[in-house]
Amino acid sequence: MEKKQKSDDIEMLKDVYKNCKMGVESTAKLMPNVANADFRRVMGEHLKQYQGFAARAADLLAKQGQAPADAGFFAKLPAEIGMAVEQMMDPSDSKTAQMMINGYVMGVAELKKQLSDTPAISEHTRRLCDDMIQFQQNAINDMKQYL
Repeated sequence: MEKKQKSDDIEMLKDVYKNCKMGVESTAKLMPNVANADFRRVMGEHLKQYQGFAARAADLLAKQGQAPADAGFFAKLPAEIGMAVEQMMDPSDSKTAQMMINGYVMGVAELKKQLSDTPAISEHTRRLCDDMIQFQQNAINDMKQYL
């Protein structure tokens, strides 16, 4: 693998891993306050999918001799505070679904931008990113029924 491609792969995989971990943490924090059991079930399915994508990214990183890293405490703090405040002000399932949709939209936009900025990544990394984008787009549709 070309040195530039390997470097791009590693950076992309680290970003995918961080994106997934943020999705796992956000979903896990929001779920306990969701009243609708079906909505909680859907969120639980999304949580498992995020965990699966994080594992895939970690595995691909390990094959390149790298370890994944979570976003730091201070990087996550603004999002956590924002979610907590929003859910306190409006604890409805509709508001939670809107927050989830916003997170998925940001994830899709970020991944698409990164893919366009780094077109020479490996097929395995591209497939992971494409799968993650598809998951997030499907998740947006899943959330719409709870608005």
